[in-house]
Amino acid sequence: MSKYEKLTNQPLVVVLAEFRFSSILQMENYIPAFQNFLRQDFPLFSTTEQQEMIIEQQGIRVNSSTGWVFLSSNKKRAIILDRSRLVILSSEYERFPDFWNDCKKALDFLIQEVKPTLLLRVGLRYSDAIIEKNKEEPIESYVQSVVCEAGSMDGVGDQVHRINETIYKTQAGIIAIRSLYGVLNLPVWQDLVESPITFHKDTNFSKRILLDFDHYWQPEGETQLFELDFISNKMEELHLITRKAFWEITTFEGREVWK
Repeated sequence: MSKYEKLTNQPLVVVLAEFRFSSILQMENYIPAFQNFLRQDFPLFSTTEQQEMIIEQQGIRVNSSTGWVFLSSNKKRAIILDRSRLVILSSEYERFPDFWNDCKKALDFLIQEVKPTLLLRVGLRYSDAIIEKNKEEPIESYVQSVVCEAGSMDGVGDQVHRINETIYKTQAGIIAIRSLYGVLNLPVWQDLVESPITFHKDTNFSKRILLDFDHYWQPEGETQLFELDFISNKMEELHLITRKAFWEITTFEGREVWK
């Protein structure tokens, strides 16, 4: 039996998968067919304007582009597509195979109809929020001590919050593991607050620990074609290592509370 049992009360808030590909300038032409393909599961549609900063020899150039957003009826799952990126988000994550089904559905359409040429990045990200329910709850004991340990500058003042980021090279790619601990009102990592999906947003100030696992692959040297088998295998690798990372940074006591 796997040691990675299902946590019914898991602190997970948002899961995100990202697939980047070589730009398709005529992507807008495929949007009506894509919307029709998705509309049974993602009936809500909107557009969004996105900005990208590009550093050139002459300076910084800002590109604006349109993104197309497809939302589930309960607004807890979303698919976002633009000219060079497909993003899938969920705040009702149960198990990885269910989440992968949404990814695969969108990828199937892209491969069969749009036919992207090169795969530039595959990413899988999990963002958690461990929020103190009462003053007696020892949330510090739910994670490894490095996440919450106090600094050594007591003569300067009282620690308000603590941020950690550690980067690891894994067998699947690169993983950035981030934590934020303190009395905060962020319901999730800052850049995910305005995501199109809905999730529980506890914005009252309270003691909390935000954890973020951002695991990604991108080609080094040789090019990689946009192929479903490769993407599927890479996502499975990213998932297995990220799951292990969550188990490593949390404690038995924390996982007992989240059962």
